[in-house]
Amino acid sequence: MRQHWISTEQEQRMDVLGELKPSTKHIWIGLHGYGQLVEFFQRPFRDLATEDRVFVFPQAPHKFYINGVSGRVGASWMTKDERLKDIDNQKKYLTTVINWAHAKAPSTPIHVLAFSQGVATIMRFLGHSPARISTLLAWAGSWPSDASEENIKALSKINFQGWFGDEDEFISRQKQIEIQAHYKDKFELDLAVSLYKGGHKFDKVILKSEIERLEQTTL
Repeated sequence: MRQHWISTEQEQRMDVLGELKPSTKHIWIGLHGYGQLVEFFQRPFRDLATEDRVFVFPQAPHKFYINGVSGRVGASWMTKDERLKDIDNQKKYLTTVINWAHAKAPSTPIHVLAFSQGVATIMRFLGHSPARISTLLAWAGSWPSDASEENIKALSKINFQGWFGDEDEFISRQKQIEIQAHYKDKFELDLAVSLYKGGHKFDKVILKSEIERLEQTTL
């Protein structure tokens, strides 16, 4: 048996909150977590879109039934099967998303907020963006241990803020500490991290505050 890969053209869903135009002051690209759909993921951000701030939510390409073969549907950025090919495809997909947003507002800073699985997805993409990413707000997500040289170089220049829940059922406090230590010891990056009270979900008060703060500190 010989394995072959072919390129195909597909359409993927992308939800936008606000009107993206040249006068937009801040673009936020939002990457959801495992098993989520953008239809629901974007709900906490509806009150945060303004005349100056637009959110763009690309949906992960892999969809599946959460339980069994019917019912609720979720999406995933990748699995362990052909993971390197999935990572390459993520780069192509996110490049298309960012090119689309950048063309609408060429002079507008691009920020990224990522949740859960979306965090590793965007961190593996850093260094491959066609437009400069100014900010990364990494929420309740594991940082990839296999980050590339391009990823780390880009990460060292970005306005980064990580948030973890003190009772996250998927990323324990021990795991959070190990993640930070790995990036400090292996990559010499002491990334900014804060804790919120709670589990694997957004704290809407902190989320709003952080988005506003990070916009103000954009370089």
